[in-house]
Amino acid sequence: MNTQRNIFAIFAQAALIPALALAAPLAATPASATPTATATEAQGETRTPAAEVNTFFKAYRKAVQGSGPHTPEQVRKAHLTAELDAQLAAWAEQNHADPVLRAQNVPKDWKVRNHAQTATTATVIVTQIWGASPDTEVWYTVRRSDLRITNLTDPPLRG
Repeated sequence: MNTQRNIFAIFAQAALIPALALAAPLAATPASATPTATATEAQGETRTPAAEVNTFFKAYRKAVQGSGPHTPEQVRKAHLTAELDAQLAAWAEQNHADPVLRAQNVPKDWKVRNHAQTATTATVIVTQIWGASPDTEVWYTVRRSDLRITNLTDPPLRG
């Protein structure tokens, strides 16, 4: 009888170990620690380049509107490489418009979709929905290793 109890106890403990291992990292990471933390991260789901761009765009749009907890500069620093952030600052100076939105106003809505990927990068397209004006696209390049946005451009010309 003792042997059966010992075997049962061993199996019960073995079943708990994986559950505890999954729960420990979640408890140690506060969901609101940085502008990049999302509900999907708190649930332990895998982040994707498209999800990262969507998280960035949502936070950035809120920051530009003044309804988010961070400034546009803080959101850019949290998601973009330093090189891209510097390029966007120069773009804004030259074009007298927001360098991420590529406009002087804020779109009503947006859609995010994957376009292509390589072993090291992914291209994600954000379609900005303006309402009265035609929709516009902005293409994002995301480094897959750390999901940092490394480039942001207007779509290539199609000929």
